[in-house]
Amino acid sequence: MQLAHRWSDRNLSRTELVIAILILALLIGNFSRYMVVLFARAEQSIMTRTVININTALNYRATMAVMRRQYDELQFLIKMNPMQDMQSSPEISDFENGENKISLEFFGSIISLPENYAGLIDADNAQAMEKGKWYFQRDDHILVYRLSNSEFFSSDLEGPARIRFRTKLYYKDNNANGRFDQMIDEYHTVKLQTLDQYTWAN
Repeated sequence: MQLAHRWSDRNLSRTELVIAILILALLIGNFSRYMVVLFARAEQSIMTRTVININTALNYRATMAVMRRQYDELQFLIKMNPMQDMQSSPEISDFENGENKISLEFFGSIISLPENYAGLIDADNAQAMEKGKWYFQRDDHILVYRLSNSEFFSSDLEGPARIRFRTKLYYKDNNANGRFDQMIDEYHTVKLQTLDQYTWAN
């Protein structure tokens, strides 16, 4: 106790004070970096979940179109705003037969529109996009997510940190003509395709 009392009454030397400040700065720096990484991972997780939801909605629409032999709708899906598709609800008739019976309430929750969707823009306004928002570039049919936390993100795309997606039809081109032909080619799915190479460091 006497030793502790003596130490508490003892004034720190200049060297000890500098060391204490350096240790404190190091701890603060590590904590700050940890928080930045935490926010970046959370943003990545939310963005990935949104992409999964969009793909679910697109695949639902495309599958129903193929079942009804409405193949023209597949070409429509490729150019439409996928966020618009998430606003549409499944039709009750879609769930009347066999394996398609599913809870409308459950499916509706899967394809809910994200709160951070900001609407339509032109490609010329891409530089002014708000951080943490989804946008659809109507002139080139591209869905874009503008990152909020870009400290650990890198991309070949110049300008603000963002990820671009385009809706793509995946199929087996049986006649090798480079386009989807109904009743000839084998339909697989419709989903978002990333347009640029990017990495999200941990």
